[in-house]
Amino acid sequence: MNEIENNQWIAHYRTDQPNFGLERMVELLELRGNPHLKLKVIHIGGTNGKGSTITFLKNMLVKLGLRVGVFSSPYLIHYTDQISINGKSISEVKLEALMADYESLLVGEKSAVLKGATEFEIITALAYDYFAAEKVDVAIMEVGMGGLLDSTNVCQPILTGITTIGLDHVALLGDTVEAIAEQKAGIIKQGIPLVTGRIAPEALAVIDRIAEGKDAPRIAYGTDYQVGHQESVVTGEVFDYTSPVRQGRFQTGLLGLHQIENAGMALALLDIYCQEIGQELASNDLLAQALKETRWPGRLEVVSSDPLLLLDGAHNPHAIKALLATLQERFADYHKQILFTCIKTKALEDMLDLLETVPNSQLTLTYFEDSRATDEKVMREVAASRNLNYQSWQEVLDQKMIEDEEKKTVRIVTGSLYFLSQVRAYLMERNN
Repeated sequence: MNEIENNQWIAHYRTDQPNFGLERMVELLELRGNPHLKLKVIHIGGTNGKGSTITFLKNMLVKLGLRVGVFSSPYLIHYTDQISINGKSISEVKLEALMADYESLLVGEKSAVLKGATEFEIITALAYDYFAAEKVDVAIMEVGMGGLLDSTNVCQPILTGITTIGLDHVALLGDTVEAIAEQKAGIIKQGIPLVTGRIAPEALAVIDRIAEGKDAPRIAYGTDYQVGHQESVVTGEVFDYTSPVRQGRFQTGLLGLHQIENAGMALALLDIYCQEIGQELASNDLLAQALKETRWPGRLEVVSSDPLLLLDGAHNPHAIKALLATLQERFADYHKQILFTCIKTKALEDMLDLLETVPNSQLTLTYFEDSRATDEKVMREVAASRNLNYQSWQEVLDQKMIEDEEKKTVRIVTGSLYFLSQVRAYLMERNN
């Protein structure tokens, strides 16, 4: 079920713009017996790095023998992938059964509050419902957008985390890192520990102020735990980790220097979680294995080596900078063919300013079919104004390269995880 063919009713709840507020979630979950309050939840927000951090953390918790629910969005391959336990997506049968329950609640619902429910709110509620029914040991919930008014923020977590702060969804969350930090910090709860990643001082100051006001103990990158890059290898990054309770050398299973920060934060989250529930800390050997085995689609993912093709979900300026740093480190001598598009709420011009700085590169803009996508007309006009190529993404992917070109060229598809989902499906179908 790559989409929602069997549940067309939910398509009516999809919106181009989020409908912020928690009152619909509260009412909807009350009708289902408040499953979100029956769970141990780790709540993760931030601009970038959430998905990778959560995947590292999930793999380590599973190694400890725990049953771990994960809710994350958007999906890259199947609609069901948003909701998983121990890495196994919810079955189509169970999803359809839960969808039927929610359809009966919502279709014809006379509540004025629930009439404004969105697809994301429904799928979030459904995830809480599923995890409670399956009696997971812990549920890791990824914030969709912002934090304060995001639909995931109805939980009572035992631990929260904020990965990074950068300019993203500026039209909705604010046009300064301080304003965005305030939204992200909305997930901080009274007295509940907070782990923070590598965050710029001006944004961190906002988070610190809010955490202090809620007496939330804070475990901060660079202060309470440190990571240090040692070397880049073919399959990942080697780094040293140091905290008051753990020291060791580890390797990520994901490419990119920024991944050591995500893995380091996951280690900090894991140790705090174990302390909170009174569990003995895991051995370095066990955690090293979990980190090394971590894979995450769409994060500098090599989907073809002949020609070399990477998918990376860099969808805001902060993430684009991380992508460019990795390209410079690993592919400095390659010609880079970059294919880019994004959704409407993103800082399009800022991202293009960065992408145009890549040496030895060709940047092509495109459009993908999705109600959230930046309009085709806009993408064409921007391409013309910047003297950039514009082309159908299918045509770009189907273009053959001559043998000499192939050896020295890397293709990078980036700009939107929603876009990558379609690209991935197209490549899989084409290659079958």
